[in-house]
Parts: sequence; C-alpha cells; structure tokens
Amino acid sequence: MAVVEQVAARPATAGTGHTPRLPHLRGLDGVRALAVVAVLLYHLRVPWASGGFLGVDVFFVLSGYLMTTLVLDEVAATGAFRTRRFLARRVRRLVPALAVVLVAVAGAGLVARDTLTTLRGDLLAAATYTSNWWQVVADRSYFELTGRPPLLQHLWTLAVEAQFYLVVPLAAVLALRAGRARVGQVAAGLAVASTVAMGVMAARQGMPVPHDATRAYVGTDTHAMGLLLGVAAATVWRPWHTWRRAGSWLTERGDPVRRFEAGIADAVGAAALVGVVACVVLVDEFSAGLYRGGFLAFSALAVVLVGAAADPAGLLGRALSRQPLRWLGERSYGIYLWHWPVLMLTRPDQDLTLPGWASPVVRVGVTLLLAEASYRWVETPVRRGALRRLVAALRTPGPGRRSLAVRTGAVAVVATVALTALVLGVVRTPAAAGDGVPGTPAATAPAPDPGAMPGVAPEQDRAPVPTPAATPTEQVGTVTAFGDSVMLGAAAELGARGVAVDAVVSRQFGEMVDLVLAAQAAGTLGDTVVVHGGTNGPVAEDDLRRLLEGTRDRRVFVVNVRVPRAWEQYDNELFGRVVPEYPHARVLDWKSGGDANPGWFYDDGIHLREGDGRTGYADWVVREIQPRP
Repeated sequence: MAVVEQVAARPATAGTGHTPRLPHLRGLDGVRALAVVAVLLYHLRVPWASGGFLGVDVFFVLSGYLMTTLVLDEVAATGAFRTRRFLARRVRRLVPALAVVLVAVAGAGLVARDTLTTLRGDLLAAATYTSNWWQVVADRSYFELTGRPPLLQHLWTLAVEAQFYLVVPLAAVLALRAGRARVGQVAAGLAVASTVAMGVMAARQGMPVPHDATRAYVGTDTHAMGLLLGVAAATVWRPWHTWRRAGSWLTERGDPVRRFEAGIADAVGAAALVGVVACVVLVDEFSAGLYRGGFLAFSALAVVLVGAAADPAGLLGRALSRQPLRWLGERSYGIYLWHWPVLMLTRPDQDLTLPGWASPVVRVGVTLLLAEASYRWVETPVRRGALRRLVAALRTPGPGRRSLAVRTGAVAVVATVALTALVLGVVRTPAAAGDGVPGTPAATAPAPDPGAMPGVAPEQDRAPVPTPAATPTEQVGTVTAFGDSVMLGAAAELGARGVAVDAVVSRQFGEMVDLVLAAQAAGTLGDTVVVHGGTNGPVAEDDLRRLLEGTRDRRVFVVNVRVPRAWEQYDNELFGRVVPEYPHARVLDWKSGGDANPGWFYDDGIHLREGDGRTGYADWVVREIQPRP
C-alpha cells in the first residue's frame, strides 16, 4: 500500500541549495481513498464495480512514486542514501498494523475452523511478505472463488510492495552514479519488460480465459509495471518544488508559465480520473486486454492522476483533499488490511443473516471501525515514536523506571504466552469440513437409494457391468454425478433419489473429467453421468471434449452454470456450442432453472438453501435425466 510519512511543507532557505522535503500532499489522500473504495466495492461484488481490483494498481503507482521521491530527495540533499534507515521506517510504518491483523485472523480461524487448512501457510507467508509467491506455489486462484476464500488472500499486494522496497535502494545507487534521469529511463524500460512478460505468459497459457491468470496477476515480475511507472514519474515530476503559495493557480498571481502548467495538469488529471473510473466500471478480471498491455495503459492513467493530484498549485488535488476522501485516504492502509477478512467472515446468509440493505452497511461499518482503531491506536502512535520513547524511558535512570520496566515486562510476558497459545491452537486444531455454507454436508454423500428413482435397479439385482456398447441405450440405469460445492449442498437429497454423488468444494472442471474417466476405467461409472462443473472458473474446451470423447458409451449430462461471475457466459456458451456435437450428451440448463427459482439460493446466488433449494435441485436433476419420449 502507498503509505509514507509526509511532513508539512518547509520553504527552502534561500541560497542553501537544500532540497525541500516531501510535503504532505493531501490530494494523494484522495487518490488513496478512491483506490481503496474501488477495491472494497469489487470485493463486495457490486455489479457496477467489476474493475475495482484496479485500485491495487493505483496503489502500486503511488508507492513507486512516493518511495522513489524520498530516495532521490535524500540523494540530492546529502549525496548518500541510508538503506537501513529507509527499511526501518518501512517496517515501523507497515508491520505493527499488519501484526495486529494476523493475530486477529489467527484467532478467528480457531472459530471459523474451515479456514484453518489454508490459514496455516498463509500466516507464515504474510509474516515474511511472500504471500504472492505462496499463492502461486499453492496453486491458488485469486479470481475463481466460491465457498470461503482464504482470509489473508489480499496480502499478495503487500508482498509485491515489500519486495519492491528491497530493491528501491538500487535506485539510489543508480542516481548517485548515473543521475536521476537514468533512473527514470531504466524504470520505464523495466515497466515495459514486465508488461511483455505478462503478455507472453498470458498468450502462451491462454490467460485469463480459459486458464487461470493468478500467476501473471500476482507475480512480482509480471505485475510490476505500476510500481515502475511510479518510479519513472518521480524522476521528472516534483511540482511542490516550484510552488510555494497557499492558493491555487486560479487564485494566485506569479509565474505565468507555472500557472499554465498547473492548469494543464488539472485538465489532463481530470481526464485521467474519468478514465480510471471508466475502467473500474467497464473492465473485469477476465478482460483479456488487461494481460496484454492493459495494466500498463491503466498504470499510465494512474500516473497522470497521481501527478496532477500531487501538484499543490492544482485544483484537482484540492478537490480530492476534501472530506470524507481525506479521512478514508489516511486510513486506507487499515481499511485494506481489515476489509477482506471482515467480508469473508460475514458472508450474507452464510455467516450473517440480515436484510439485504443492512448486510453491506454492517460489513463496511465493521471494516471502517477496525481501520479507525488501527489508525488511532496502532499506526499513529508507532509512527510518532511511541516505541522509541518507551525504549528511551527504559534506558533513562529515574524514579519511575523500575515501575515502567515491570509493567512493560508483564505485558510482554502476557503477549508472548497468548501468542504462543494462539500459534499452537492454529497448528493443532483440526480444520472443519465443508465450504462454509450453512448445512452443507461433508464431501462424502450418503449411500444412494436406487429404488427412489424410476429406472434405477437395486445393487443386488444389477448384472455385471457389460463391455460398453458403442452407443448408450436411452434408459437411466445407474447414475453417477460429479460436482463442486453446488452439488455438494444437495448430496443428501440426490442420494435419497438414487444418485451416487462425488462432489467437493472448489473442484475444477478438469478434476471432474479425470474422476469420470478414472471411474470408467475402474468399471464403477454409472450408465448415466451427470457433471456439474464450471462454478469455480472458466472451463477449458480441451477438458470438455476429453469428457465427451471418453464417455461415448454413456448417457452424459453436462449441467451449465448459474454463477454471478465473469466466466458464467463463457462457460455456458462453450457448453452450448460443443456438447450438441456429441449425440450421447446433452446440456441441462441450470442457468434458466435457477433464474426461475431465485428463492432456492443464498445471497451469493450460487449455493443452495436448505430445504426448497436443495430439494428443488435434486428433483430438477432427476427429472431432466429421464429418457425423452
């Protein structure tokens, strides 16, 4: 996150040649506010903010711009750069608030035990600022999510920025040896290289559709263009150096060239702001163009917006510095840290039952309260030197020194014991089964009742599985169904109707195909096969054809998807185009069936409610697989 200590502007003393310190540019607080609001709306699944994830790229640009400005100003003022001091300030500014979140999330994991499976590795990755690479190694998808996603998934952005901070001192070395301009040239070149790396990876691997784009999205090497463009901008744009007046270019008199420059900056900055908002509204995470240069183009828009907002002579920065934007911007780090675990622990109709309008109000309200607490009692005191003053007081002889040492030691002991107990609890407590949807059964469905469905023979009366015929007969026979958390919710109901269910949370379509073909090879596949996949992400056409080619001796029913995600249309169009090519297969239109019965679903629009939802789904499947007259 773009968090940096800024100070009140101090005019340079005439004739000293000292570089002015970076002032507090309140317009950038407004930019932070817009970025974090976009991310929050995206994670709330607000339909008109499908591109809200781009707020992260605005933060990247801010970080690159501000960090490089600090580095280059220090080099210009002192002819040197203190790397240890720079990193220590980053640690002091970022780590305390993150530590509080990690402790709170670990505690929450002991209550919501379905999170523990992913939480154990995530905590270590978050503490070492390697969350992005951990998600790649663990083969996680950032975008294709159902059930309860990992509570620390959003920390990949902090990992990318922390890794960037480790190489920021190289900018100082380059500036000292080759000058400020060369830093900008190298950064711009690396931004293009990062974009090319993302584009090549996306093109070769079919990202973002049909293959998951997480590796390209969270990789530091492939998603560094925003940070690097911010670095390049910092080498050429320092408008506070040339404007010392209290008013804007519109009200003050003085250098006409500088006033004209500020006016132009306002105009292009306003246009960039419109462009950023348009991208948030119109783009989604499965827009292929993003991964083929789009992130670079958006970052360039963000650079223009940040540059205009940073100009103390401009009107745009003054507009963005007004409340409540300034309040949100100052607390944007805490909002970002807290919003994701809060949203994932308060899912409507799953963890929290409230009227539709009240749910987002409560979830956002809790996030803002926690962010305010973090800002007031953690971030601000530490930033203002509370820990440094405590250490100084403990070292200074005086009448209250012993009492302070006792109190500090007692707090340290209690904190250590509590933290140790928490860590042991997270490590040793078994994770709960299920996907976090109330009433969802475990992955193993009850034994089916074959007599409950017409045309299904009881097990003891079935003949040995014959050698598969070239064309399946038009009768139900035995039924095997493969699915994800949607089918899992109705596993008991399907089992009671004679359907053998194999369904688990977050299963991908390719995994279902592997299971179907393995069951066929083992002679355990039913005469009728139902496959309900695609809920968790785009389906690869190769996987779909592999399923259909390998099951020509069975009656196969591919259930399309009802999932309010960007890949719904893609999956359903793929099913509608490919499945009719195979005479033994048919598409079951769950999309229309679900749309006709919205009361069957929880508020996520995906998972089935207990009672009518799960019974309705099971009855619908059984009805649809009957032979046609």
